[in-house]
Amino acid sequence: MGWFGRKRRDDGGYRDNAALGGFGGYEPSDAPKFPSAGYGRTGPAPSEPAPQPQDTPDPLRQTLTPAQLRRGTPRKANLRLVKAVPIVILIGVFGYTAFSAKSHRSARTDDTPRAPYTYQPDPRVVVPPVVAGWQSVAGKDGSYAYDVPPSWEPAPTTLHGWDPAAGSPGINLSTSAFLGKGSCKEDPVGQIGGSGFTAEKTGDAAEAARKAVTDLGVSAYTGQGAPAAKVTPGAPEKTEVKIENKSREGTLVVAEVAPSNAPCQPRSVLVGALALDAGEKSAVLVAYSEQGRPGSASRDDLVRILHSYRGVPAAERSTTTPPPTTR
Repeated sequence: MGWFGRKRRDDGGYRDNAALGGFGGYEPSDAPKFPSAGYGRTGPAPSEPAPQPQDTPDPLRQTLTPAQLRRGTPRKANLRLVKAVPIVILIGVFGYTAFSAKSHRSARTDDTPRAPYTYQPDPRVVVPPVVAGWQSVAGKDGSYAYDVPPSWEPAPTTLHGWDPAAGSPGINLSTSAFLGKGSCKEDPVGQIGGSGFTAEKTGDAAEAARKAVTDLGVSAYTGQGAPAAKVTPGAPEKTEVKIENKSREGTLVVAEVAPSNAPCQPRSVLVGALALDAGEKSAVLVAYSEQGRPGSASRDDLVRILHSYRGVPAAERSTTTPPPTTR
């Protein structure tokens, strides 16, 4: 599949593949999976050939599934914060647009009114938050989740990120959430911050966390043609992720980022990552926020988001079906 987004601007690169089939969309069934004992379907055995690319980790024997981070050839274009729209809504909008165009052509000849279009979203898995007053962001099967503050917008079916470019490594984040839509007049669909899962090709959790914060800081906050944004990772901190009734050790790193000469960017950004090793690879939850703007997330909030990463027992998951919409 191709990538869906806008042409690169001078404010750094961003893409959001909250997409529509055939238009570069991606719905992550992607992101970490937990062991089969009470945590959803079991992934392929280590000896079985993986049906998808092999650069997804298997943290805690949790994995970013083989379907994760599936993508086509990225464009060279980098985009700064494209509006996040869930895949199912885009499909509905496309269907509505095509139908509407046909109706208008018909109306010119026989004045037949356009019939209303009704879209029924797919059922989705929900899990309770563990941080009081916050809201959860769960993977597709609900086997893992993390929480975000009420001011954030969960977008679990959205994959977002920045394409690689000269001097910029690029990064993809699945099971996303966003903070601060339309927060900059120069970029009406820009975001203050966001979060999501990525995969790093190293079994060293500290190295994986440092690489994730550096890749995001440079990719998201370097203006086109400008020197790379300066990323200063803090000391790695050992932490724990709860899986069933056990805890798994992870590593948390928070970095300060000095953006490099781009519109809509603040003087500083905080990027945090919590990594869990899985043999030769690691799964990483990343959370970031620009600082000094109304609604910016504090360091404490970013750390709480990362610490809320957990496995979710099957007994704590439920399924809900969003109401249909008619236009």
